[in-house]
Amino acid sequence: MASRIYFIGTGPSTRVEWLTKEAWDILERVQHALIVENAWPPYLLWPWAVEKEYVAAASDVLARMKFWAAQEDQIAVLVAQSPAHHVQMATWVQWAQEQRVMGTIVPGLWNMTVMLDMNGFCVASPFEAEYHDGVRLRLRGGEHPFVPRETWTFGPRGHWTHGDDMMEESSPVLKISTDLPEPHLWLSNQPLYGRTFLLLHGGATARKASTRLQELGANVYVAPVSQIVDPPSWTIVDQTLSHIERYDWVIFTSQEAVTRFFQSLKRLNMDIRRLRAHIAVVGPQTEALVKDYGLYPVLMPENEYSQEGLARAFSPYSLLGANILLPQGNLNRTYLQDYLAQQGALVSPLQCYQNVAVPLSPSVVELLERHKIDAIFYTASSSVDHLVNQHPHLQDILRKIPAISIGRLTSRTLTHYGIPVTREPIRSSLDAMIDEVIDYFMKE
Repeated sequence: MASRIYFIGTGPSTRVEWLTKEAWDILERVQHALIVENAWPPYLLWPWAVEKEYVAAASDVLARMKFWAAQEDQIAVLVAQSPAHHVQMATWVQWAQEQRVMGTIVPGLWNMTVMLDMNGFCVASPFEAEYHDGVRLRLRGGEHPFVPRETWTFGPRGHWTHGDDMMEESSPVLKISTDLPEPHLWLSNQPLYGRTFLLLHGGATARKASTRLQELGANVYVAPVSQIVDPPSWTIVDQTLSHIERYDWVIFTSQEAVTRFFQSLKRLNMDIRRLRAHIAVVGPQTEALVKDYGLYPVLMPENEYSQEGLARAFSPYSLLGANILLPQGNLNRTYLQDYLAQQGALVSPLQCYQNVAVPLSPSVVELLERHKIDAIFYTASSSVDHLVNQHPHLQDILRKIPAISIGRLTSRTLTHYGIPVTREPIRSSLDAMIDEVIDYFMKE
């Protein structure tokens, strides 16, 4: 297939969902994605299979385009906001046309448009706006001269000021003149408006939490400090599951264990009806995931969703001689396993995934060092360990940032490192953590 080069605007580079469907489709089929300058921050979710390559200097983009085009590969070139905003775009497009590798240009959202939409301004009548980089937008209608009735300025600290006087900064991010009455400013009325949070978690649950926080007015950096990889060998997993009917109980203490367990059954083409065991789960999210596979757990802690809570839930049961399978990762604690063994059960821990550390990106580290994070969401004890062990120089900084802990064990680990726990919800979930954050900042 002949090479094709596509130029994609990423908009404000804060929400994956704001890319157009055409941009998504292209990124799902190209072999290479060139990220020009700051078009896609490293901490932002990258849901496509194609690997991204950062090109720090715009002058190097053409060289990379030539290289990959020579391999007859499909290439996406991502630029901030919209392609029309980049001064080198004409040069790149001309070269692509001359080489007959030009694909298409995909527009992106303009930062100024996002600011107007997200803060309730109406541009249906005469209107002027000036963005911080000197970009001006003028929308004027009719033959009469434009005489603005209202002026609004948005400062670097994230606050709107009515009138020409800037109360906090001398250089506004956005200045708007309009003849309309006061805008809705609906976003700035949200309880977490202008707050910036760091979420040390990845996957679908993190995306859901990030969306809710953004709807509440916050800026969110999703930066998982670990990643899930395959176990060192599938041999033991396969051998264990081939005798799945021998177990009386299967206990899931994480959502990842559920996913890996049932994926392995499918990979081995095993009839799920061979699973005659009762199923126990650590909490409601894990329970919901098991139900997605058509099975119904018979045991779950009433309120303390932890190994300790699950051990207490087992207290009425006679476990003497019971065969129990415990799918887990490499960092699982042994509290539950030890308790079950003390009750006379025959416990078989089964490592079906590994949790390995991933360092924070330099841009997120810089945000922490510059004290730009208002709170950190700690969603696992291992996340605390990974963060502190990989970035020991940040420990003093972390002690000064409000810490939102998902539960008792994570709080215990935070305390071990001298990081004060600001809030810990009664129920261990990201939604409950967000509720705590709302309450904390509304009372601040």
